[in-house]
Amino acid sequence: MIRSSSVRRTLPALGVLLGALALSACGGQPPRPGAAALIGSDRITVAQVEARVAEFRDQAAKLPSGQYQEQAGLVGATVYGMVFDQVVARALADRQLSVSDTEVAQLRQQEVAALAGEAALEQNLLLRNGVPAQEIDGYLREQIGLQKLAKVSGQQLGTTDGNQAVHQLLTIASEELRVTVNPRYGSWDPAQAVLDNPSEPWLPQSGAAA
Repeated sequence: MIRSSSVRRTLPALGVLLGALALSACGGQPPRPGAAALIGSDRITVAQVEARVAEFRDQAAKLPSGQYQEQAGLVGATVYGMVFDQVVARALADRQLSVSDTEVAQLRQQEVAALAGEAALEQNLLLRNGVPAQEIDGYLREQIGLQKLAKVSGQQLGTTDGNQAVHQLLTIASEELRVTVNPRYGSWDPAQAVLDNPSEPWLPQSGAAA
């Protein structure tokens, strides 16, 4: 599964990947206390997830009334996104690929120009992709990485063959990393790498953004 992109000019048709691709995840040891997910020997902590969700909610609360209504599953989606970042990074590293800071800066400049300002880019990514402002560069790095994974396979991201090629590379990376998610976030589907029916009573909830 690849998160959809609002970077329309440089990443065309990436939205068709949402829900169409899956990552395979091997079940490992249960996450240690305080861990939201284990990715190989690394872990994503509950505190890191809480901080990312808080960033998002803080920025969403500043939007004009009526623009944002929090949906169920925000925390689970946040965990998935944080895991996905590392799976993409592993797939790139396996093929000796990388994304430079210069490439990220260039893409960001292009999108700022296309959307007529930094504020518009931040709002667009926040509302459409759940990306808080502090995480924009990381998100753009991920999107460039996905393009490179398609290209190294001789394909173009957004095409059927390109999507399938990226899917295969991400599946391999996910298997290598042996991703395990804390069941607090729901039931981890190893075939689809998605969280089913996440339960979030342990994190404070918010209503509509004011």
